[in-house]
Amino acid sequence: MKTARQLVTLLALLLLGLPLAAHAAKYQETDTKGVKAMMDAGGVLVVNPLTPIEHAAEHIAGSVNIPIERLKQGLPADKSKPIIFYCLGEKCVYSWRAAEDAADLGYTNLYAYRGGIPAWKAAGYPTASTEKLPDVEIPVISTEQLAAKLKSDDMVLVDLNADEDANKFWIDSPKRVHIPLLDFDQKYKSLPKGKELVLMCLKGQRGPTAARFLAAKGYKDVKVVDGGMQKWVTEGRPIKKK
Repeated sequence: MKTARQLVTLLALLLLGLPLAAHAAKYQETDTKGVKAMMDAGGVLVVNPLTPIEHAAEHIAGSVNIPIERLKQGLPADKSKPIIFYCLGEKCVYSWRAAEDAADLGYTNLYAYRGGIPAWKAAGYPTASTEKLPDVEIPVISTEQLAAKLKSDDMVLVDLNADEDANKFWIDSPKRVHIPLLDFDQKYKSLPKGKELVLMCLKGQRGPTAARFLAAKGYKDVKVVDGGMQKWVTEGRPIKKK
């Protein structure tokens, strides 16, 4: 019989859209050596499927930005072209999610590079930036601290998750506002500068980029939630879901 913890974890995996089974040959996995070899050989499209803010801050040199929400409009007409998707490392879901979505659009030569930017940099290969964000330390709070703040503090919880995730499950609080990271560079001005802002993404990896972006725009009191929504859910904390 599964323990309560196992059942909560299983629920979290289902809610967060994490793979419970093999990807059934929709795409192939590749590693740093494989990506480098394909790029050196030429003819491959390397795609960062994150948001324009994240791509501008840092990306694999030679890659292009096609946000996962815009794959249908942005991918090439040739559906046999080799395409590699990468993001922020092993915990970032958007490399394999984008590969799956591209497969559903009929593309047949797809790769997910889960090591992403961290593995690429660790191997000594170049990244590029078109809009560097300030190198500032962003305070991190725990899910326990967030739970306490939602009860008492005058703060704003900023849900950065994509519509696909935020519409499945969310923290039911009047202090929560939903601004997907895809739209953040256009909608961040709706956030007050006189309140504490707590940013929450899916796993805690994308929040720091949004926080640094806000720092560049003059926001002073910005924090991110360690482990993001996944940690909140796996701990059994309250959510609303469809």
